[in-house]
Amino acid sequence: MKIKTILVDDEPLARARLRDLLGEHGDIEIISEAASGAEAKQLISNGGVHLLVLDVQMPRLTGLKLAHLLADEPLPLVVFVTAHDGFAVEAFDTRAVDYLLKPVRPERLARALERVRDQLAAMRETPGEKPAPAAGTPPRLTLSHLMARAGERVVFIKAGQIDWIESAGNYVVVSAGAERHIIRETLATLEQELAPKDFVRLNRSVIVNLRMIAALNAKGSGEYCAALTDGKQVNVTVSLRELEARLRFA
Repeated sequence: MKIKTILVDDEPLARARLRDLLGEHGDIEIISEAASGAEAKQLISNGGVHLLVLDVQMPRLTGLKLAHLLADEPLPLVVFVTAHDGFAVEAFDTRAVDYLLKPVRPERLARALERVRDQLAAMRETPGEKPAPAAGTPPRLTLSHLMARAGERVVFIKAGQIDWIESAGNYVVVSAGAERHIIRETLATLEQELAPKDFVRLNRSVIVNLRMIAALNAKGSGEYCAALTDGKQVNVTVSLRELEARLRFA
């Protein structure tokens, strides 16, 4: 599959360097270039774009503003490029796939493109027999990574590494092994994007990886509690029959 890509940067030399670097990846097809966010927005409206390699700072419609305008669409994916690292948190709030600092290093770009490929592959996955989407309907995005701030670093958490996610207002706490991360996201949004074959929402506040459920314990009066393999206890308010069926095939 060719990844149809648009380069967006108001500096011609920066676009030229990115064009050369991306040219080393045979599955990347640069279908157009834009010198402004407004120009890029028009190109995207024509459809068929998988990836934006997008400068953060541009006159008028910045890369960040453009990404926010695209936030409700599964495609295109966005890889930000910038000369400044101070925009990282805001960039990842737009659900960007990655954030590269200029001058872009070839090995760093290669890692970003791997994440893009992972996301696109996840979007093409169709577990079970489901009707094909109507023509022109974008595929549902299945989340492959979460991005979290850890001190001065931005870390990437693979969906399969997530043990459980607990709501904290407009934020969530993500447990992945011995690590805990606070991410600015809502539980409802993540529920829509995590693979339903792997995750279940046990109650209004907690989503759990099915592999983490060690037992279902009766509390009396028809209420149950899920015991997780890390010792966490989670009240269950979803249908017990449905949960048991999903655990059987997890």
